Amino acid sequence: MSVFVDSGVFYALHDEDTDRHRSARVAFDQLLSGEYGSVVASDYVYDETVTLTRSRFGTVEDALAAGDRILGRRSYPDTVNLRFVDRPIFESAIDLLDRYGDQPLSFTDATIVATCESRGIDAVLSFDTDFDGVVDRIEPGY
Repeated sequence: MSVFVDSGVFYALHDEDTDRHRSARVAFDQLLSGEYGSVVASDYVYDETVTLTRSRFGTVEDALAAGDRILGRRSYPDTVNLRFVDRPIFESAIDLLDRYGDQPLSFTDATIVATCESRGIDAVLSFDTDFDGVVDRIEPGY
């Protein structure tokens, strides 16, 4: 099995005051235990996570700490396989936005779906219901 982790999970893991922190913590423990098999994220998810964290916390230190969890730096385990959005994934994401025009997917969400499709990733670990009906989604913490 394999799972692609969305930025909302990484953000909630960093923000201990958010209502979703506990669910993100449970999900991350499941990832570390190997329950979901291979763990994947992308450079676009890194960007969203770092940007959102800096916006909400106001410091580059918090933003980079959230990013370090994705990269497996400092005290964080090297759990996530970071994939980069290349030209074929980028083009596929554009096609997905058109195909699922009735879904409120962001472009980053479309790159996640394209990555899952092209790399045979089984599901997306995400709080974001925008993925429902497009790709299998695992609700964090359950």
